[in-house]
Amino acid sequence: MKIGDYMEKEVVMVDEGEKVIDVARILGEKRIGSVIVTKNGKPYGIFTERDFFSRAIMDNGLDNSVGMYASSPLITVSPEYTVEEASKIMADMKIRRLVVVAEGEIVGIFTASDLVRALSGR
Repeated sequence: MKIGDYMEKEVVMVDEGEKVIDVARILGEKRIGSVIVTKNGKPYGIFTERDFFSRAIMDNGLDNSVGMYASSPLITVSPEYTVEEASKIMADMKIRRLVVVAEGEIVGIFTASDLVRALSGR
């Protein structure tokens, strides 16, 4: 099973200068757990709900830029990676998301939820 068959293809990106509170609104409205953070128009990090709760909120940083709390560098894989390969990376690195890149472009994101769906055969 290839992760390209299970990944989420719609990836939301925000500029590093966006306020945390505005990005939190995007997460809630779109019902997603992360956004890719760009710097000078290029992806460089990821901001997750975990970053929001464990870092931004704890820092009272709702008006700070999201770039302050983004995790970097991005952990990327090819859509050709198997579900097993992806799950090993996620477990070893203690992360819940992998950014999927093909030909130098972000084409999706593979999450722990996608992993469960793949393993359940859905």
